[in-house]
Amino acid sequence: MKMDSLFFELIQVALGERRRLSKVPTEEAWNVLYRMAVKQSVAGLAFYAISRLCEVDGAMKPPSMLFKQWYVVSVAIGEQNKKLNDAAGLLTRVFASKGLRTCVLKGQGIAQLYPDPNIRQSGDIDLWVEGKRDDTIKFLKDSHFKVGKPVIHHVDCTIIDGVATEIHFMPGYIYNPFLHHRLQSFFRHHAEQQFSNYDPKLGFAYPTSRFNAVYSLSHIYMHFLYEGIGLRQMIDYYYIIKHLTREEKQVAINDIQHVGLDHIAGAVMYVLHEVCGMPEDELLGEVDVRRGQLLLKEIVSGGNFGHSNARMVQTHNAGMITRNKVRLQRDFTFFWYYPMDVMSIPLWKCWHWCWRKYKGYL
Repeated sequence: MKMDSLFFELIQVALGERRRLSKVPTEEAWNVLYRMAVKQSVAGLAFYAISRLCEVDGAMKPPSMLFKQWYVVSVAIGEQNKKLNDAAGLLTRVFASKGLRTCVLKGQGIAQLYPDPNIRQSGDIDLWVEGKRDDTIKFLKDSHFKVGKPVIHHVDCTIIDGVATEIHFMPGYIYNPFLHHRLQSFFRHHAEQQFSNYDPKLGFAYPTSRFNAVYSLSHIYMHFLYEGIGLRQMIDYYYIIKHLTREEKQVAINDIQHVGLDHIAGAVMYVLHEVCGMPEDELLGEVDVRRGQLLLKEIVSGGNFGHSNARMVQTHNAGMITRNKVRLQRDFTFFWYYPMDVMSIPLWKCWHWCWRKYKGYL
């Protein structure tokens, strides 16, 4: 059995789609599974699977030293989640004191959909702030926070020491200008509900699952096209779907088609079915095998956000010519799957540079 298949089985155990592995892993296999979990930033979820396996069969437990190491990592993930939850609450209060409503995107909100929010490995805090971009930037600078150079949808900002924070003017964007317009219309139409979706226990607002069904898919798509995407984002989407009612699923399918994300949706459905074991009748739309196989290949080889993609890592500090050569090779491959969006990338980048120059953001 290939290690990928065994790793997918471990994920399915965590998700409750199966009770046990098809075989008891050897010591060497357990070490490989651990490295794969770390690579994909799902070590906490994988350890949750191990706890479930041990309840079914005590023989399906990693070697003692690895088990302890894995446990320590999972505890650290839980502590980081608690730290970021507190930070998200504090950030919410900082902006609320100036009359600005906010919504925590991605990580800390989606973690609440997991059976235990503390098993999801967190990253930074993405805070969507209501209002105009220039007003938000002015508030940040007037408050003497350390502000980076803005891009179209967010700016890096240090408000709490040790907590990486992105302040969003809009949740996200898409290279294709026509789809971008539709996506922004969707965001504006549903903004009020997201800013109002406040959880008093957590101390911050986070998006509804219907909103995330579109937003998280657009986020997956942008990272997939540009640098790579990992299994953690697929599992996030698995839980988003699980929290949709039957009626909400049909509405989400219509939303996805309207904003033009049905092509990547079919690929994600393939991964959710093959890797996560989600039944076909629970998926959001039909499976796209051709695009799905490309997506899965990128996930397995690149790891979380493509950070383990050897070609991308090697060129990270290379010269502009080398980086652009690798970029063009990647775009050429993807062109045959997503032609309009790939052709939009260089045009969008030129426009974005000019726009930032005009706005004084460079």
